[in-house]
Amino acid sequence: MRTLKFNLPDIANILHDIPEGDMPERPEEFWRALALELGLLTEYAGGAEHPQIVLGDYRKAGTQYIWEFSVNDLATPPANQYNWHGQNTSQWKYAGAIVLQGGKVSRHH
Repeated sequence: MRTLKFNLPDIANILHDIPEGDMPERPEEFWRALALELGLLTEYAGGAEHPQIVLGDYRKAGTQYIWEFSVNDLATPPANQYNWHGQNTSQWKYAGAIVLQGGKVSRHH
């Protein structure tokens, strides 16, 4: 039996620390983006031998709030494969981020 490993923040309070002036203009757009990505993370995890789903707490970069996510296959041996962010991508099946900036929500893959 496969074991699915999760690294997730407290989803119910995921926007809790965002200052009022930086909150999404349309909160439903944030929740829709999050729901779509959680669905895709689960879908990609289905194709991994030893899946790990990761959705990080936000990090702030200038005026952006960024929630990075990935599906890793822990059965794949780590290799020397890095992207320009310095992240090792050798086990990734799917990855990206939800970005909140200026009240707007976007998804990046």
